[in-house]
Amino acid sequence: MTNREPLLEVRDLSIAFRMDRKTTLDAVRNLSFCVYPGETLGILGESGCGKSVTCMSILRLLPEKTTVYGSGEILFEGQSLLDMPEKNLRKIRGREISMIFQEPMTSLNPLFTVGDQLMEIVRVHNPGISKGEAYNLALEAVTDVRIPNPERILESYPFTMSGGMLQRIMIAMAMLNKPKLLICDEPTTALDVTIQAQVLDLMNRLKAESGTSIIIVTHDLGVISEMSDRVMVMYGGRKCEEGEANEVFFYPKHPYTQGLIASHPSASLNEERLPMIPGSVPSLKDMPKGCPFNNRCPYSTELCVSGPPAEETVRESHVVCCHNWKEVTPDA
Repeated sequence: MTNREPLLEVRDLSIAFRMDRKTTLDAVRNLSFCVYPGETLGILGESGCGKSVTCMSILRLLPEKTTVYGSGEILFEGQSLLDMPEKNLRKIRGREISMIFQEPMTSLNPLFTVGDQLMEIVRVHNPGISKGEAYNLALEAVTDVRIPNPERILESYPFTMSGGMLQRIMIAMAMLNKPKLLICDEPTTALDVTIQAQVLDLMNRLKAESGTSIIIVTHDLGVISEMSDRVMVMYGGRKCEEGEANEVFFYPKHPYTQGLIASHPSASLNEERLPMIPGSVPSLKDMPKGCPFNNRCPYSTELCVSGPPAEETVRESHVVCCHNWKEVTPDA
């Protein structure tokens, strides 16, 4: 385990959504993890597992009227983001922590040029900067993401661009103020394989050049293996497993992690059909008692229904939350 101080630390975080005056639904439960300087943490799981909710909560982008933070802390460089006044939080959003959202087509304003939107971000966080200096920084950011004819792109409107081009613009926008942490929510959604590879290479290059830490959220094991130093697997709003990427992929201990890896296509697969995890992720109102995966798990016992499993250490940097992991996967 590293002795470095974490850049971001999430401690025992629980998030619920208020449905009416008496009813709330738990979306994230007792979640803890860290992100260290210069590393990439991949958050893996099916849709509905709580990945995006977790990331949106870091910058408090969830709707205030319906979101209940039941417990826990989110600390960025030792500062509590949940307790921080909105005025101070605005100084961190887009400057210290940036986010690339899931759908680039809807993340930019179609009524303003790309240049106007990039320059606005520069000037919001640097009030004394001139328009010319802001333009030069915007031009540099677009050039850094290897977009041809950057001057023409700054004068263009978002609706004239392809999804791959817009995703590059979103990366340029997120990196504009050289943030310490970049949160990427499904950054390669709806992109073809060639463009996806280019976007991932670009993010890795920017990370290497700037030292930015990255959280990448996805359900794609290929993206996770390409990008991540460490991996956290989530299901039903809880952590299932966390560790170094190679450790989790080669020695998975949680039945859910094993199911995800087994269902991923590989060149060596000889079976006619891919293995699959039976059932689907339950809705928040139908979440099983105890371990949320117990109704889909082939190794489920009465213990799994009795209560959620505690976090146990497999190896120094590898933890799992499963009552029966020692019986299911003896150490290799």
